[in-house]
Amino acid sequence: MDKKILKYQEVDSRLKKIENELAGSEEKKKAVVAKRFLDTNVETVNKLDARAAELNMAFENAIASQKRLKEQEDDFAQALQTASDENEINYLIKKIDELLVKIKAVESELNKISNEMQNIIKEYSNNRATEKNAVAQYDKYGKLYKELKASKADEIKEIEAELAVLKKDIDPVVMEKYLQKRADKKIFPIFYEVNGDTCGFCNMGQSLSALSKLKNGEIIECEQCRRLLYKS
Repeated sequence: MDKKILKYQEVDSRLKKIENELAGSEEKKKAVVAKRFLDTNVETVNKLDARAAELNMAFENAIASQKRLKEQEDDFAQALQTASDENEINYLIKKIDELLVKIKAVESELNKISNEMQNIIKEYSNNRATEKNAVAQYDKYGKLYKELKASKADEIKEIEAELAVLKKDIDPVVMEKYLQKRADKKIFPIFYEVNGDTCGFCNMGQSLSALSKLKNGEIIECEQCRRLLYKS
């Protein structure tokens, strides 16, 4: 195993520590929460607007239907006043009763639509207040995070310069494997020495074929933690 990549990893651990510190900072967490809300809130508002438009159309249709039904009821009521035939009177009364049922159903629908519209107005108002707070939080903590990050800039630059020098003397194939794992962010350290026939990090036993490669000086990948294993 080339000791140079292990030295690279040792120096890189200082950079990883700073990255973890920045990622785990309260400034970053609060800025991310606010940004996540703002990103998804556009869709939320669009859904509210779309539903409000649907309800408005439904309300207008219900009002029109109510008007037509009442006009029909008035027509039957006027006809009933001048009707003399018993069959005609019974027919007109039946039609008026049917219309009254329909009118009542429309009125119930109007109340339902009106209540939902009021709820949407309240939700929209609450959403705007929450959005305003999220914007303020994102501005505040986003700025604080930038300041925190800027405070680490010189140290990061120094480490990256040291890594650039070390990288020149490392086998490109090994370096590429390392960088691919490093991009994952979740895996570190990347190179770990085996402990007998198990992974030195997670204690997962390795297959015979993998152990055979290790004996030949090759690097293998742990099937469980995905780290790169070597044998000294």
